[in-house]
Amino acid sequence: MVGTDRRGVQLSVVSALARLDLDAWAEAAALARLPRAAAAQRLSALLATLPKTPHITQEAGAIAARLVALLPGATALRSGSNGERSRRVAASTALALGVLMVFMVMIGLQFTAHSPAGDPGATAASIHTPSSQAVAPRLP
Repeated sequence: MVGTDRRGVQLSVVSALARLDLDAWAEAAALARLPRAAAAQRLSALLATLPKTPHITQEAGAIAARLVALLPGATALRSGSNGERSRRVAASTALALGVLMVFMVMIGLQFTAHSPAGDPGATAASIHTPSSQAVAPRLP
């Protein structure tokens, strides 16, 4: 929680940044890449420009320092992003291999459907032609 505005509405970090027309996720990522002091200074400057929030603008430095302390460090972001990238690559590779195997099975089924076993001279049409004899139903 960042604080309250003049009407008593509580502002979260997300709602405060939204009032400044900023994407909270993008701003958090940008702040996390900065050194702590620079991130606190930037966030403090942003909070100080919030309209209709005298309490927040007066304590912007302290609020920013408290919030920046909650951000992950730049090294944690880099290692997390590499791990996430690795997981995405592995998942997409597994998906591509699965799709390839399905296509191979489908092609194999096509070949077996067009070459009936047992009679190499027979065609699929002659095997599946319905009988011309009609079967009368049995009555009790």
